[in-house]
Amino acid sequence: MAEKSSLEMLAPELQLQILLNADTPKDLHALIHTSPRLCQVYIHNKDTILSTVARRQFHPAVIPDALFFAKISQLEQPLSRDTVIDLFKTYPTEVHERKNIPVFMSVALCELASNVKFFIEDYARNTLPILEGLGRSLDLEVLPEYLPENPISHSRMSDSEIGRLQRAFCRFEIYRHLFARCSTTIDHKLRRCAYLPSLTPEEQAELFLLRFPDFEVTEINCIRDYLYRRLRGVFSRVEDRATDTLPAENFIWDEHTDWEAMTWASGVWFFTKGGKASQDQHIEHLMSLGLSYIRRVYASTGEKQKDLFLRDMSGTDPNHFEMDFITAALEYLGQNPAGDDIPFLADIDPPFQYERKSDVGLDIPDAWQWAHPHGPPFTLSDHCTKGLRDWGFVFWDFDRLRESGILKRSSNDFQKIYFNEHKAANGPSVMERLLGPPSPYLSPEDDSDTYTSIPTSDSLREDYSDSSSADSGLRSENS
Repeated sequence: MAEKSSLEMLAPELQLQILLNADTPKDLHALIHTSPRLCQVYIHNKDTILSTVARRQFHPAVIPDALFFAKISQLEQPLSRDTVIDLFKTYPTEVHERKNIPVFMSVALCELASNVKFFIEDYARNTLPILEGLGRSLDLEVLPEYLPENPISHSRMSDSEIGRLQRAFCRFEIYRHLFARCSTTIDHKLRRCAYLPSLTPEEQAELFLLRFPDFEVTEINCIRDYLYRRLRGVFSRVEDRATDTLPAENFIWDEHTDWEAMTWASGVWFFTKGGKASQDQHIEHLMSLGLSYIRRVYASTGEKQKDLFLRDMSGTDPNHFEMDFITAALEYLGQNPAGDDIPFLADIDPPFQYERKSDVGLDIPDAWQWAHPHGPPFTLSDHCTKGLRDWGFVFWDFDRLRESGILKRSSNDFQKIYFNEHKAANGPSVMERLLGPPSPYLSPEDDSDTYTSIPTSDSLREDYSDSSSADSGLRSENS
């Protein structure tokens, strides 16, 4: 009670300063509910207080991107082509210089900060074990996901590491909101998911990705790889549960074509052989729904997680498949324009010698020269660096890299150790795990009528000779 009374007795100017210096929205909420006077001061200065606290959640270098997302987050998806092009005329500086921003933007900033904080910790938990493992041995398999046995907190990361990750996740959210075809509303109708994006992947890349330096494009690519890998891990768990719970009678091999006779409406199409081949496109669709939705998928378990994960798959039309989203845009990126602008670095041999510059901030990452010792990469999206992107080499500071032992080797040693997306996408389906692979031949026990209905080589020859005779007779009559 004494503490509450002391707050009540402070001058309004001091109470305002207390609210302005709240570290997080959670702290601000607690202060407002601590004192009626503080609550009154907040009500009269809501714009200023919320703007100040919301901006404080982001690294200074990230604020322009965060503000741009807060601005566009109120626009209903999918955005039209003209709307997207107009937005890029002011990206990202239009609202950066404002001292106060509207309350709706401050609220959007706080929600974005909450999601980004969640994903930064999840990213560290699912990439740092790879970094630390590779520092000890090259005999390592990159797993889809890592259990939270050793939780990672912001306190274990530097400001620059958090800033780089914030920038990458904010830009992923900007990209998703600008170019995704589907509404993020959980119960949206199919009609709200456009058949094609308003801009092609090539246009998406040229409007958005190509405006960044090569290492910042790599940051976004790292986030794409991480989200795919984690969602593939969730897909594997959903498949494992389906294998344990679905009766084998739900599936049947069609004896004529060796393809499953399942339908979309059955609800288990993704567990069939044909459905397995389309899972990548569904993962891309889930990525297009954004961090808030993916967070719900990560945080749920069991049947709830399955329902969230298999969203939009109950109909008979694969209209929600995503083939023209961020993966396609990244693949479109061509030659790195920095190749002509940056002088080649001196040839060096491992161990990598690095001259650290304390004032770099969020400029060129500490591992960039180690990964590209002879000059910038030839392409903006280099497939050869997948093994480096899987542990987020562009995010971590020099001290962390040095302690891991990574820098004692050439980056070429790690490029062959990566999460193989193609292999993960082409494993056995739930259907094949339950029934086994389809046989290319019918067994003698098959139904005799079905068996005799399949054409043999003799019957095919007879049919051919009969049709040839008929054709020759027809030609004779016509002549």
